[in-house]
Amino acid sequence: MTTHTTDSRPGFLTDYAPTRFRRSLWPFSRVPATGRIGEVWHLAARNHPGQRVIVDRAPDVDPEGPLERTYPEWAALVDDLAGRLYAMGVREWDRVAVVKRNHLDISLLASAAARIGAVPALISDNHAPDTLAVLLERLERPYVVTDRRALDAMGLDTGTVAKLAERAACVDGAPADRPDVLDFGGLRGGPAPARRLRAYDEPMVITHTSGTTGVPKLVLHSAASLYSLGLVEAERWPVFRLRVDDTVAFCQPYSHQRVITGLLPLTTVGPKLLMLSDPQGPRLRELLVQHAPTLVETLPNAFLAWEDLARDPGKPFRRVRVFVNSFDAIHTRTIRAFLAATSRRFPVWVQSWSQTEAGAVAIRPYIRRSVRRRGHRPPPTQMLGWPVPGFGRLRAVDPATGAAVPHGEVGLIQFSAPGRCLTYVGERARHDLKRQGDWWNLGDMAVINRWGAVRLIDREVDRIPGASALEIEDVLLDRLPSTTEVIVLSVQDGLPQPVYSTRHDVPVDPAEWRTATAGLPELAEPLQIRWDEFPRTATWKVRRVMLREQLIAGTSGIGYGQWT
Repeated sequence: MTTHTTDSRPGFLTDYAPTRFRRSLWPFSRVPATGRIGEVWHLAARNHPGQRVIVDRAPDVDPEGPLERTYPEWAALVDDLAGRLYAMGVREWDRVAVVKRNHLDISLLASAAARIGAVPALISDNHAPDTLAVLLERLERPYVVTDRRALDAMGLDTGTVAKLAERAACVDGAPADRPDVLDFGGLRGGPAPARRLRAYDEPMVITHTSGTTGVPKLVLHSAASLYSLGLVEAERWPVFRLRVDDTVAFCQPYSHQRVITGLLPLTTVGPKLLMLSDPQGPRLRELLVQHAPTLVETLPNAFLAWEDLARDPGKPFRRVRVFVNSFDAIHTRTIRAFLAATSRRFPVWVQSWSQTEAGAVAIRPYIRRSVRRRGHRPPPTQMLGWPVPGFGRLRAVDPATGAAVPHGEVGLIQFSAPGRCLTYVGERARHDLKRQGDWWNLGDMAVINRWGAVRLIDREVDRIPGASALEIEDVLLDRLPSTTEVIVLSVQDGLPQPVYSTRHDVPVDPAEWRTATAGLPELAEPLQIRWDEFPRTATWKVRRVMLREQLIAGTSGIGYGQWT
């Protein structure tokens, strides 16, 4: 068992970079009720006791429980989970790695761990065993809360648990042949632990990056940093602000920092919540049609996969006034499909270019008129918008020299704003390499125009000289309606390699391909695979490095990859 003293804390919980705190955007701003995830559900219960939060399947931590509960009922479940973690042996400053099937209960477990002073580490369940082993090792003997599928699929065998974890528990019952794994449900009924929330400036929660280029980075945040990031979403923006009478459909990987930041304004304002766990779940259509959300947020590639749903005769998006996509750039075709799917006269699409380490970098709204042109170059969605005025700043530098580049030229983008993460767990040097005072290296190549708006070109590691893979992909998706995914891979000493999938796996006619690629940079002959053959992260990003290795072995990309 862990000796629970301050001196036993791992170095990453005591030695980390400073971050800036911001109390509000403006004097009369609406601000998050808290930055502490350990009290977010309880404050929501106090302030919005009658509001409902609905999930698409029962929580794995409470499989017989209802799908629809009020905030006080969800807060009671957090208390129950805190008691189970305490019975498991978790104390202040212990790390609690949550590695299980995607569901809102991941956020509940995070809140429960933080409520007793531990530090939750939320890890997606789609990693290879060797990747998970690296992440657990960096956490320095965490307690592990998992499920049977992850035990088998992610290599959490007896030897791995004994070597890398303090103790493990399974939310869906301990396997009979695993005496080293506790039944998490069997820990119910113990005394309620005392509330021991971390101070605002102390480490509070660990999440991880998408891991598109290899082992994900474990990102450490405090209540102060997450509160600062939450200011942007809590604000009363004209037209697209969050309202108490909204019905919000939210479908994200709950192991991601985006969900924690999102909970701060959601539980502050208190709208009705539809918290979905699977973008392709069996009840997805039914719940969207039944509850008719007014605000929808999900991943860019989940929206892409929902395009057929946008044309569904049941009109699940008929009442939506605001669509939000976070993480990455969205495709023009996708925005057009969803803005056409709502009956609202003036719906708005909000694109938020964001990063786990630094929150929302740039924001841009779109209306129907913004995306009316098809196959246009550059696509309108490449223009990601502006940082929040007075809150964030952007600059572009030469990736080789670090010198600033003029407006209108491609450079490596750096961002400065309150709320940046504290460190990369187990990789402090990697974190410091990306930090220059208040500036943070995003690892993206882009152009900043004279008005301060940013046009994304590519991730630096994926760059194509003289071209933009993102631009080519967007144009081809718009010109080829049958495609469901298009990826253009950079190839050292070779032409960029397009890879696509289509509805019903019908190949694109060669003549249609030639027409669609007219005017674009020269490309290699396209490769077709099934949609489900694209290797993806938990945020549905395509793992481009892995895809290139699978399809064109022996090649490499062109970018430095120094700032991934």
